[in-house]
Amino acid sequence: MKKLRAMVRFPPPALAPSLALLLMVWLPPAAAQAPAPLPAEAGADQVPFLPWLPPAPPAVPAAVLPPPDSQAESLADLLARVLPREPQVRGAQATRQVAEERRLQARSRLGPALYLQVNGGQGRETEILRGDINRTTDRAEVGLRWNLFNAGNDSAELAGTERDVAAADQELRRAREDSAERIAETYVELLYIQSQLVPAADRLVAVRKLTEQVRQQTEAGRASAADATQAEASLLDADIAHEQLLADQASARAKLAALVGTEVRQVLPVVLAAVPPDSLKTGQPGLVAAAQLRAQAARERVRPPVSLLAPRIDLEVRQRVSDRTSPPLTTQQNGNWQVTARWDFPVMGETISRRNEGMRRAEAAEAEADRVAQGVRADLQSLDARIAIAERAVAVLDRQLLQYDQLLRAGELQFDAGRRSLQQLIALRDSRYTIAQRRAEQAQRLLAARMRQLALTGQLLPALGLGS
Repeated sequence: MKKLRAMVRFPPPALAPSLALLLMVWLPPAAAQAPAPLPAEAGADQVPFLPWLPPAPPAVPAAVLPPPDSQAESLADLLARVLPREPQVRGAQATRQVAEERRLQARSRLGPALYLQVNGGQGRETEILRGDINRTTDRAEVGLRWNLFNAGNDSAELAGTERDVAAADQELRRAREDSAERIAETYVELLYIQSQLVPAADRLVAVRKLTEQVRQQTEAGRASAADATQAEASLLDADIAHEQLLADQASARAKLAALVGTEVRQVLPVVLAAVPPDSLKTGQPGLVAAAQLRAQAARERVRPPVSLLAPRIDLEVRQRVSDRTSPPLTTQQNGNWQVTARWDFPVMGETISRRNEGMRRAEAAEAEADRVAQGVRADLQSLDARIAIAERAVAVLDRQLLQYDQLLRAGELQFDAGRRSLQQLIALRDSRYTIAQRRAEQAQRLLAARMRQLALTGQLLPALGLGS
């Protein structure tokens, strides 16, 4: 038995407390073991490190299926379906969780730490009364260590991480806004092409009808062969323009599908909810808010001057659990506590340099926030004139379309009566088609400018009914 104890440096009774602590910390709770086993990639996120601390939720939500083929999908519905799975949004969500975990770590440093210590071993010692002896150490103790004050460093770091969490929230908002704006631009481009398809299809039908009418007149001897050739050339031009728009529509639809990573149904006109004028003046996007909060976080991390002279104060409490040291020591310490204050003064100026570094970092972050805000203000100011011009152009082009509709009806009647030539009627129809194209282009510019204005003021998602 003595030979066995000599071979084992850590006797089983001394290892029992440490094994119990390891099992309590590392094994998942029984509730987590009851459900069916998860996939390999999901299991790592679901098993908690500590039984009393739940794991962070995954950053990738479940996929949402598209609507049926026969059902059209508005921009708001498309964004609500694809935004949670956008790579930029998922990255911002994971970054937000990282910031939250760093905040928890900083908060944890303000509290105490419990520990369990087990000592086991053998040694040759010399005692005054006994002479040379072989002593076996077998001791276990528990304790508490608490950094009561750390020159304000831990408090400053906690304040900085709290600002980092708020900045990460705004970065997530920015990711949603940027992704929504990028998808909306492609969606509006598809709408623009579809708006051009309607007048192009109407023109193709009208020119095809006119060509058939001229062919019949040519067969009856009422029109020349040159008129028939001119009508066929106009039909060919209308057909090519219509086919080109169909190809552009297919290309824009494929681009939108590739951008959102899912199937795209029939699109609907974009409806933007009314936004209070004050929100357009005072609102700011997540880009600006995140930059400002990062600057505040950097400023929070700047230590006050008194921290250069403040001490580090630690509390330690120890309590003996068991002691089977043989032969026993003359005196045994069953428990104690102590408070330690320590002043560190690096002679090469490390502490002063670290504080100066924090101040410069804060100044750089504040300058970056000012630069971002200035760029947003400049873009906003350039949009007002663009929106005003587009609104006037759309109104004028609408009146021109009404006038050309009246001219076309009169021109068709005059052509049937022989009072207007075929070339004049074709030119009139082409002019009407050109005005329709310009009207669609100006409407697309107006919608894009309004959406950009909403995005720069952080109101795009609320205007689409998706919250902030």
